[in-house]
Amino acid sequence: MSNLQKTNGDKVIKQPFKARARLLPQLGDMLIKSEDVAFLELIKNSYDADAENVTVLMEKVTNPDEGTIIIEDDGFGMDLEIIQNVWLELASNFKTEKVKNSELTPKGRLPIGEKGIGRLGVHKLANKIELITKKENKNEVHVNIDWREFDRGNYLEDIQVQIIEKEFPEYFKDDKKGTYIGLSDFNKKTKWTRGKFREIQRVITSFTSPFEETSESFKPIIDIDDQPEWLEDIVTWEDIKDLAIMSFDIEIQGEEIKKFQYDYHPYSVFEKAKPRNVKHGLFKTDSGEEQRFQDDLVAANKTMLEETKKSEPIDISGLGVIKFKGFIFNLEAFVIKDTVTDKKGLKKYLKENSGIKVYRGTEPTDENKAGYVRVYNYGEPGNDWLGLNLKRVNFPSSISNNLIIGGVFLDREATKELKEKTDRQGFIEDDNYLRFRDSINHCVSVIDIFRRSDVKALRDLYGPKGGEEPVVSSINKLRSLVNEKIVGDKPLNVAINNYLNDIESSYSTIQNNLLKSAGAGLSLGIVLHEVEKIIQELLHIIKNDKTSNVSELIKRLSKLVKGYAEIFKSSARTDIELYKVIDDALFSVEFRLKAHEIEVVKEYKNSILKANLAKGLIEGVIINLIDNSIYWLNVARVEHKSITDKKLYFNVIESEKFINILVADNGTGFLLNTEEIIQPFVTAKKSSMGLGLHIAHEILLSHKGKISFPDFGDYEIPSEFKQGALVCLSFPK
Repeated sequence: MSNLQKTNGDKVIKQPFKARARLLPQLGDMLIKSEDVAFLELIKNSYDADAENVTVLMEKVTNPDEGTIIIEDDGFGMDLEIIQNVWLELASNFKTEKVKNSELTPKGRLPIGEKGIGRLGVHKLANKIELITKKENKNEVHVNIDWREFDRGNYLEDIQVQIIEKEFPEYFKDDKKGTYIGLSDFNKKTKWTRGKFREIQRVITSFTSPFEETSESFKPIIDIDDQPEWLEDIVTWEDIKDLAIMSFDIEIQGEEIKKFQYDYHPYSVFEKAKPRNVKHGLFKTDSGEEQRFQDDLVAANKTMLEETKKSEPIDISGLGVIKFKGFIFNLEAFVIKDTVTDKKGLKKYLKENSGIKVYRGTEPTDENKAGYVRVYNYGEPGNDWLGLNLKRVNFPSSISNNLIIGGVFLDREATKELKEKTDRQGFIEDDNYLRFRDSINHCVSVIDIFRRSDVKALRDLYGPKGGEEPVVSSINKLRSLVNEKIVGDKPLNVAINNYLNDIESSYSTIQNNLLKSAGAGLSLGIVLHEVEKIIQELLHIIKNDKTSNVSELIKRLSKLVKGYAEIFKSSARTDIELYKVIDDALFSVEFRLKAHEIEVVKEYKNSILKANLAKGLIEGVIINLIDNSIYWLNVARVEHKSITDKKLYFNVIESEKFINILVADNGTGFLLNTEEIIQPFVTAKKSSMGLGLHIAHEILLSHKGKISFPDFGDYEIPSEFKQGALVCLSFPK
């Protein structure tokens, strides 16, 4: 109704909005995106009602006219007042106020259905809803709604919902309490199939965390009476959890990993594989006392850094303590071939349930047994919220979603700033969310350092043996077959062998060029950084009319670019003094060394020792070693706090068969076995391809030399470098 007023002859009308009744089902369609979300909202309501048991029972769902769905719980139910003033009031702040005031239920739960719109989700499933509910010591209440009445053009205020309060209960007898929701006259858009049912089953059963043991187990159950085959062969978490060969348990807070545990337990049939247990942080012993553990590799990566801005820590101080735990599987054929009985079941379960899910709630205690419940839809098939699959494209050895089942656990009270989207599909992607996401990504990268190393070791011990280089091997097999079978026709034999020789030669050329390009690629970012530094300094000088250093900087820029161009030129080898190679490599990274305050100790200055080498390639190897040292020297000073001054050492020495370049630093030393680090995709750095030392190894082999990691006692080196890394590049005399 409008109010009409007159002011100075003008009409002033005050009138409220009017809503057509069809707005409600339309809101349900817009806000509840899918059937599984609709079920999830109903399950949330049961959780908020302190239910211990909630059952979803389906029958004849393939027939929209005869099918029924029943959701029943034993929660505290509702009385007439709550039905009238809360359940029938859209966007009620009833639960929101409880969350705001941190008002817990008797079972210690903080409401998770806060927006007061979840009940509209039933329209996604059916047209008719029958609600029966009873609160302790209150009368039973019945509500019937037919959503089609809301589509007949009336206004919302004209639709009357019938509520009946029963003096004598008809459903919840014998002092029982709870809520019953019966759905019928199904939405024709939903086609119920075995696949659809199993999708709903997976979402419902994953509502609570499989990782947390609680004495109060809120485990929703789903059943279907007339389609028992739809329930056949459903593999459960209990069936497959012991097939994981790695597990982890992490706690993060502020800008750091506070607690880290990684366990590698290969199947018992792999007798030669070494189990591993890594601990870093404060842990409780069996006696209840606390003991601090230190792992240098974890300590090197404990500060959480954003992937693209590695100098900026990720600060999650406003989100309390975040826990992250999970299990990792290995699906390589040689691993599961004779060890896993139901390989198909394992792969199917991982296909449907793998990924990293997010849970929010409270840590279970004797007094508060609420536990954690799911934040949908993180970890669902197709939801790569951490970008793990995309990362695997760039780093093929990194972990993908299908190999991990993980859970991130958020304290509901501490993470109020993480707001869920209106459509119930995860958090609003604001700055709080981005910092949260990046912190978990950091943890995954640290886990992957250990995982990749263990996967590689197992593959080396039990995986298929590589043997001869595959293309060359195939050519040799073909050559042998030709010489065996084509004996009588000598011209043909000669012609085929000539073609094979050409193919082998061309392949060798391609391989060498690719190796050179790979080495150049590793140095490209470093040298471009140096070029950019000089250009910025030139711009600054010219802008401020200070021309005194322009000439020298231009000369330096020219020399730098020309030096880099050598890497792309022919890799023909010449005899050259090794001090020149080292000097030019150091010249290329001079600005970076200054920026990182690294002192360079040159003990080779008077050396005239020469070696036959491709200068550009070896410069690239040295630059890569310097780049590694810059990273680990920073870790030693900032994370380990083991040094105050960062130093690099270079020398050229002669041994019985080789001319050697020694490169050392006073950083962390090698945190992985040196036999492993020359293998491709093995690295102690997070988010690194792990190819630098492998390519250096290949380049030295192409020179008939070698890269090695000697003990410090093997050479006379200043004592200040004896805790760091020592690398020897050896070239034949």
